[in-house]
Amino acid sequence: MEKCKNHMFQRPVKVLATSAILTTTLFTPIMTNSFTVHAETVASQTNMTNSSTVHTETIASQTQGQYEQREFNLSGTGSYGDEAQRERRSEQKTYMPTGIYVKPNEQVTIEVSGSEPIRAIIGTHGYDKEWGKEVELSPGSNIISSPNGGLLGFDNPLNTGSIKVQVTQGGSHIPFFELGKHTKEDWIAMMTKYPNAHAVQLKSEKAVLTVTRDSANKYIKNHDPVPLLKQYDKMIRAQDTISGLSETTLDPLHKTTRRLWAFVENPNKPDWGMYAGFDGAVFTTAGKASESMLDINEFGWGQLHEAGHARQQFPWTWDDLRGMTEVTVNLYSLAAQKQLFPNQPTRLEKEGDYNSAFEYLKQTDKDYKNIDDLFVKLVMLWQLHLAYGDNFYPDLHKLYRELPDNQLPQTDEEKIQAFIYNTSKIAKQNPLPFFDQWGLKASQETRQKIEDLNYPTLIAPIWEATDSKPVKPLAVLPQKTMKVSANSEETSSDPASNAIDGNPDTMWHSKWDTPNQFPYNLTLDIGEAKKITQVACLPRQDDSDNGRILEYNIYTSMDGSNYQRVSSGTWESNGKKEFAKFKPVSAKYVKVEVTNGKGGHASLAEVEVLTDAVSVKPYALPKNTMKVTTNSEESEYDPASNAIDGNPNTIWHSKWDTPNQFPYHLTLDIGEAKKITQVACLPRQDDSDNGRILEYNIYTSMDGSNYQKVASGTWESNGREEFAKFEPVLAKYVKVEVTNGKGGHASLAEVEVSRSDEWKGWTCFFSRSRGTC
Repeated sequence: MEKCKNHMFQRPVKVLATSAILTTTLFTPIMTNSFTVHAETVASQTNMTNSSTVHTETIASQTQGQYEQREFNLSGTGSYGDEAQRERRSEQKTYMPTGIYVKPNEQVTIEVSGSEPIRAIIGTHGYDKEWGKEVELSPGSNIISSPNGGLLGFDNPLNTGSIKVQVTQGGSHIPFFELGKHTKEDWIAMMTKYPNAHAVQLKSEKAVLTVTRDSANKYIKNHDPVPLLKQYDKMIRAQDTISGLSETTLDPLHKTTRRLWAFVENPNKPDWGMYAGFDGAVFTTAGKASESMLDINEFGWGQLHEAGHARQQFPWTWDDLRGMTEVTVNLYSLAAQKQLFPNQPTRLEKEGDYNSAFEYLKQTDKDYKNIDDLFVKLVMLWQLHLAYGDNFYPDLHKLYRELPDNQLPQTDEEKIQAFIYNTSKIAKQNPLPFFDQWGLKASQETRQKIEDLNYPTLIAPIWEATDSKPVKPLAVLPQKTMKVSANSEETSSDPASNAIDGNPDTMWHSKWDTPNQFPYNLTLDIGEAKKITQVACLPRQDDSDNGRILEYNIYTSMDGSNYQRVSSGTWESNGKKEFAKFKPVSAKYVKVEVTNGKGGHASLAEVEVLTDAVSVKPYALPKNTMKVTTNSEESEYDPASNAIDGNPNTIWHSKWDTPNQFPYHLTLDIGEAKKITQVACLPRQDDSDNGRILEYNIYTSMDGSNYQKVASGTWESNGREEFAKFEPVLAKYVKVEVTNGKGGHASLAEVEVSRSDEWKGWTCFFSRSRGTC
């Protein structure tokens, strides 16, 4: 079985093991975020005359209290089944680890407070040869054991509150490292203290790793688990994001799970590499997959891929020639790769998958369902992300979570048709040209449903996009929802309505008997306000050039009375479609003003209004390449670096003991000059509003010395993410200046800088269709 060398981003050979692994309940320890440490009582030392002995025993007592705990507050994390149902994904049956090992047939006494039962497990499926033994614990005293022994774990499936649990007798401790609680020195000490441990566990904010002591000792770099665990958290957060899950949302349907994600070493299987199941992502010892699991320098595609399997939503993972199980999974892999390794090319570019996809697209008889190369199939899905932006897949996940159970697609064909239709709903475009190019065939019913949405029809070849050369999803607004008027028309034969009838053989023509009455106007009411970027005009297509437009102006309006000119120019009288391009502008009315035309007239076969996808948002720049400074910070607890750590639960805060020292500055060095257009600021997300920004200025600079103000304004103190938007500007430095904040302070959970989403190459979008570009 081929192994996946993560850092090389090779194609993973997926071992989905057996149906038993994927269809049976599995037992992997997992931990909640709330702990109460119970230090065991240490007997006082008396009559000790040897000072070195006293010192040694004191350290031993401190170590025991620091690394061994037997009392826990189990926060309710929700049922694993309910969480899977909510997110439309597979179940991950996991348990909170305790750092306690129970020997075979050893009796353990557990006291459960309150009135609600919880579950306990002895044993870790995947790590141990045998299945773990699961036991329901009632309030009060419980005595449990297992013939196989194993690690002890708990699960509180309630949605709220917490339950106090105490292990009063039995069990022995193992190395158990918690990010944020223990240090590198602690890790070395606990590994020394427990040389014969049954297993080792490491817990970050969002993950728990269960591994052999030998692997942990061999592969964790510099004997410091902290960087590794932070990497796992960053990966999980990236996969949360593309899944449309948020730690800060008030909507419980789209909130990140409170259960942690499991990563397990399997020392029992042969060379299986790595695989995924209901026990989490599993890495075999024999296949040396445990090295990539624990060595931060080997961290890569393997973890991203196996963790991604737990995220896949069933309603759009259909089965065909090769199935989509090994395709949609890599959306989560790519999302995490971009976050963890922003300066590396994506796996699709590195391995030549785009080139393979383009060879497929040259075929005349294409059928997406019969594509054998799984990464070619992935290209189609990723191009939707490239075209419609960072919000596309998060919004798609949300859509499927919001659908009632009885409206979810069931068969493979239903899943395909629903995916095509829902793509249209999220992109707010008619994407049928894209799916037609890829050979993912929409039924006639689906086509009609999309047509009935009256979204702009995609005309840009987004199927030619790559990560390094994206294609903006330019689309044409539907003419059937428009109204048109003119200040001059041949009403009987060439009325203004001909310009939006979709027929190039008809035309609008100014009155024949009153030439040279310039300007002639053709005004479109497009139905509702849209952000538009182009107007396309097709001249009359018969043998005459009378009325072909030579000079023009384009105006837009929101109310039909107050117009602004957005474009002007000249066109040749050659019968080809012409385009007037301008900066994006919101408009409900578009006026084509003809100031000069052949023969003193004006005429048009068709006029089209073009727009960008409204769901596209600017692309956020990676934070791990940024540097941040400030003129005031609580350096020990709330430093400026917290504003770019990707964690909404940490904050930057100005100095507590010197309030009202406005302005406070937070300055970002984004690494290299980028054309940026937006700064997003997430306020602190805890119970306090101290320091939330009320008034601000945004400055940009190329050299870090000379700044220009690009935005200013006020924000409410409501805990929601706020945005400062401005015209695209080239910058290497971005300064957030706080001129007023709650309590005389300034604070931020996260700051994000987004680049402009403008691409070059529009002139080729249309000529390519004629084979001339």
